[in-house]
Amino acid sequence: MIGAFILFFTIGAGAAGIGYLVYYNAQENKAREAKRREEETQFRALLLHELGKKQRTSFRLSEFSAKCEVPDEIARRVAEDIYASYYRKLIADGTIAPEEQKRITLLTQALEIDPEQVRRIEQHARKQAYSQAVDGVLADGRVTDEEARSLESLRRGLGISSHDANLWTGEVSRSSYLATFRRIVRDGVVTSEERAELLRCKKALALSDEQADSIIRAEALALYRETFAMVVQDGVITEEEEKTLTWLQDWASLSDRDLAEYHARSKVVKKLAAYREGKLPVVKTRTMLEGGETCHWEGSCAFGYETRTQYHEVTGKLIVTNRNIYFSSPSKSFSFKPSRILDIGRYSGGLEIKANARLGSGHYRVTDAEELEAILAGVVRKHKYLLSESYSSAMARHISDEVKREVWDRDGGRCVKCGKDDYLEFDHIIPHSRGGASTVGNVQLLCRRCNLLKSDRI
Repeated sequence: MIGAFILFFTIGAGAAGIGYLVYYNAQENKAREAKRREEETQFRALLLHELGKKQRTSFRLSEFSAKCEVPDEIARRVAEDIYASYYRKLIADGTIAPEEQKRITLLTQALEIDPEQVRRIEQHARKQAYSQAVDGVLADGRVTDEEARSLESLRRGLGISSHDANLWTGEVSRSSYLATFRRIVRDGVVTSEERAELLRCKKALALSDEQADSIIRAEALALYRETFAMVVQDGVITEEEEKTLTWLQDWASLSDRDLAEYHARSKVVKKLAAYREGKLPVVKTRTMLEGGETCHWEGSCAFGYETRTQYHEVTGKLIVTNRNIYFSSPSKSFSFKPSRILDIGRYSGGLEIKANARLGSGHYRVTDAEELEAILAGVVRKHKYLLSESYSSAMARHISDEVKREVWDRDGGRCVKCGKDDYLEFDHIIPHSRGGASTVGNVQLLCRRCNLLKSDRI
């Protein structure tokens, strides 16, 4: 028992001794560090005073430090710190005059700083100065002509190569250029002023064409998808928007193969826009029409309508002409004038038409509801100019850019149903014809396939 106690006491005493030694060493280190800082401060003051004297071309640091009895390590560190501070002040105006260069050379000789160390000190100072200048220029997210010129002048004045400029501010430059690019293309129209801004940004950041391309190419297809979705949402691709898409493809070096699906969809959107404007197709039909009638659409159709007690659906044929809309089936047939249409609502599998005729109101399920809606809108437009623009199907296409951007960001540029990022569309959760608003809370991203499969009838 006593032996165990002695062993425990011995271990405890040893631990206490070790703890004291650790504490003592820490205190010793602090004391030495404080003494070193004091010596450096004193020597710095003496050295600056000596360097401030005139006609000191014969001054040498090694002689002066020996005279002051200062260790070489401290003398070297102080000398390098003084030179770095002097060099930073010298380049503050963005240039080094010939006379200033002479003074720098004399100072490095006097302080006996190794040429390689001089290069490192100067490079670090130039890096700090240039990085701060770039941060200042990019602070507001835009680069003016004056700011671009100032950065170019700074690089030229300090002898900063494009390679070093990109090395020092690479991540900042990449993210800023990409942010500028995204902001410019996001509204679906790139003006000549915006193109000039992007070129100005590239020039200001010393980016080569190859570097700029690589920055964009990393997510070029995603940018194109987003821009395309924004552009085609309203069902019209203007000449300016088409120029933007072409420019984006060329700028980001996207191939036609990469964008085949989008090019095909673009043709459809422009075709349907022409239909809505009244430039309607002429379709051959075997059905006997009245004199002067022209058929614009013919196809199978399931017509659904409600009675007081239940919902009915019959399958037949639908014909749309410039004068009438005909539906015929073994159990139910009717016709009405296009001018009788009060509203058209489009959902994934068909159209909901409201008419002030005795017959005609109901759901029309067809294979291509989008085309049928465009043709009906074009026919109505010829009967009642601009009336079709107030239809639910037309109003549903009008979503503000702010809402589209917020929805895109919220849904991460992916279909909320399947997660794919292929051709995406802005979809109303509650259809416009059912009172759904074009707000962030009622709009979602769906890929075209999921949108076509969606059932909007509520």
